[in-house]
Amino acid sequence: MEENTIVSTPHNNDKLKLDFKRTLKVGFAFLGIMLFWEVYDYIMPLILSNYFGLSAAQYGIIMGLDNLLAIFLLPFFGGLSDKAVNAKGGRRTAFIFWGSIAAAVSVVFLMIMEFRQYTLLITNMEETLGVSVADLQGLDPEKDYASIMSIVSILAGNGYIDAKWLAYTSFTVTDITTIQIETAKSVMTLNPAILILFIFALLCVLVSMAAYRSPAIALMPDVTPKPLRSQANALITLMGGVGGALSILVYMVFGAKKYESHIALWSITAGLLLVILVLYLVFVKENKFVQQRLDEEKKYGIIDEEEEEEKRGQHKLSKSKMTSLVLILVTVFLWFMGYNCVRSHMSVYCTNFLNIKQSVVTIVNLANGIGGAVALLPCALLSEKIGRKKTIFAGLILAAITYIPCFFMTASTPGVSICFPTCFILSGFGMVFVNVNTLPMVTELSKGSNVGKYTGFYYVASMTAQAITPFLAGLIMEIDGYNTYKYLFVYAIIFVLIAIVTTACIKHGDTKVRKMSAVDIINQAGED
Repeated sequence: MEENTIVSTPHNNDKLKLDFKRTLKVGFAFLGIMLFWEVYDYIMPLILSNYFGLSAAQYGIIMGLDNLLAIFLLPFFGGLSDKAVNAKGGRRTAFIFWGSIAAAVSVVFLMIMEFRQYTLLITNMEETLGVSVADLQGLDPEKDYASIMSIVSILAGNGYIDAKWLAYTSFTVTDITTIQIETAKSVMTLNPAILILFIFALLCVLVSMAAYRSPAIALMPDVTPKPLRSQANALITLMGGVGGALSILVYMVFGAKKYESHIALWSITAGLLLVILVLYLVFVKENKFVQQRLDEEKKYGIIDEEEEEEKRGQHKLSKSKMTSLVLILVTVFLWFMGYNCVRSHMSVYCTNFLNIKQSVVTIVNLANGIGGAVALLPCALLSEKIGRKKTIFAGLILAAITYIPCFFMTASTPGVSICFPTCFILSGFGMVFVNVNTLPMVTELSKGSNVGKYTGFYYVASMTAQAITPFLAGLIMEIDGYNTYKYLFVYAIIFVLIAIVTTACIKHGDTKVRKMSAVDIINQAGED
């Protein structure tokens, strides 16, 4: 039988209710985080591929940098925030404040470097080809074949196009994109300093974001009694979904066409990070919220077994609980290996392999964010009715099922622009089911004095996977040109299936099942 780390009187536990307003307020920090990462995950692969000419494996390494850094930085900053008990305004708020400001400034630096490369690339192409990039993008592979051949000859003569590519190309829409990529590769080779400065700017952004990610996430368990953390994490995820949806709207309004810079997009993103910080500072009173949580636990007789063990001199987890903690973290690692290999390559996969327009992909990302928000209510209901562990099972199985048909889809598949997005959105439902419940399972085994450190452990597992999976998946995708892109989903399914096995072995970290209906949850929201 799965054990629970919370002991509470049945009568009091029935009355314990989640403070929806308080939880949504502390979610502002996570909203800002997701706003940035949605913009970053979508546009960064396209910048590195189309502006710097990097291959899938090469840009996969750079896309993994944030996760590689997170392996070391998230536990460090999480533990550091645990100890900042005397910080003015709260131990987590200090990190959120300075991290947000540093991130916004670093994004501006990143924008400048991208614009410099864009300007150099466009100037080089137009001088070499004698035709504007806009005119190049408007060429039809069938009607303008002669014009394309002329441009290709010029590029080949100037060494911009690899002879091997020239030998097997059939001049599809994808090949017109390849002209851009091959030219970008040559420009980058001749001017590597810009790429170096771009990566340096990127590192500044990533360190800044890492400085407040763990503290921002640790704030939720700081202000929420343990039995309610799955519900609270669902609301925090909802706030993250709002940030993701906001980022897609920003991209739709301020984003660029395929061969335009992203000055407006980066500027608005940096500005919104600061606006969200102001909203957080106005609405969140960290010390007050933490005291409210302590008062609630005292009122309803909630006893933290880990805290009691520490008082008795038992500072370490039992062997059984430690095994469960490791298994939870392994499950998190495997899940992100499977899900993020698709997520990190999605924009390039859709545009370069399935020939789906970028505008459609943008809408898909927006729909995915909305779908994730829709999944939050059933996720909260499931975790209350059947427990966190079984809800995670449901999410993993759903993701595996939706990945199977993706393996068989190509650009010529009828209705691919509808079928693929549908599968991707459904897999996002699985993502919500898994993510909402794995973090509370980890923090369930923590105590108040080290919840930031345990949150860091969670992100070590997730970020380690996200650091290596873009590169490994990129290698698979480019084994034989575009022909092996579809094996991305075989890779994903394998890791998700192994995650199902490890989840089955977890014995601790779940919560006692409480009988609640959708009406109960809605009523709670109305009463708060």
